[in-house]
Amino acid sequence: MQANSPSDTATLIARALLLSAGDASLSPLLASGEEEAARRMLGERAESGWFGFAGKRGWCRWLLMAFERLAVGGIFAHYLARKRWIEREVRRGIDAGIRQIVVVGAGYDALAWRLHRELPDVEWFEIDHPATQFSKRDALEAAANLHFLPGDLAIDSPSRLLADCPTFDPTRPALVIAEGLTMYFPEQQVTGLLDSMRNVAGTGGRVIFTFMARTEDGSIGFRGQCPAVDWWLRSRREPFQWGCKREDLTAFLEERGLKLWALADHSDLKREILLPLRRKRIPLARGECLCLCEPVGP
Repeated sequence: MQANSPSDTATLIARALLLSAGDASLSPLLASGEEEAARRMLGERAESGWFGFAGKRGWCRWLLMAFERLAVGGIFAHYLARKRWIEREVRRGIDAGIRQIVVVGAGYDALAWRLHRELPDVEWFEIDHPATQFSKRDALEAAANLHFLPGDLAIDSPSRLLADCPTFDPTRPALVIAEGLTMYFPEQQVTGLLDSMRNVAGTGGRVIFTFMARTEDGSIGFRGQCPAVDWWLRSRREPFQWGCKREDLTAFLEERGLKLWALADHSDLKREILLPLRRKRIPLARGECLCLCEPVGP
């Protein structure tokens, strides 16, 4: 990403959410308050450019949705189903007694902002690059149990940033989330990030992250994605760099002191998220998996 401007992929996902809110087949996948939060965080950008133009014109929205199917078919639905899966696991963690939720590389995700009012006895922490976090923090109301911690994850670790936050209690378990993040780092940084997330989660805590499933030929990316997508990511300095084969995941996690609890791909998202919402016919992008794990050992 550009050093002094918000992440382009974070902006793209927020705009995709707004487009989805105007689509009858996708809108049921949005949580209450999610559209409002995206509009507030994007500000003027919510109405600017092709996305803003399309949001007000049905025919143009149809063209953009058709382009989405050509670029990475089902990517908008994937973003939304991914968020619903993560929110479900967060709520399960809270039901199990976890009272600290840390969102790493939060971008314009609204999970913490939406739930901090519903669950005031839970402390919510967001860690992100200051260029992205500034506009988000400026758009949302301050709250006693919602904490924004600026940091560059290329050089800062979540554990170090939280060590400087007096509200975070390292003696209590935490649930730590890294959604749509690991693919942008080389492997060495990914291992360091997961090590730090494990330390933050602590005994009794949980870790959720998503990753690109590496194919047999070693490539990473969404299956069938248009070559222009890779070009766009590189032009924004946000190319995919890391992925893991599903069969290698358990051993990879064990090396990081983590035990796999649950793993979900497009078929699991369709069964667990789309089917209950009667949206099983909606196509989902393939290639990214969601992982829930727990720290093991001392």
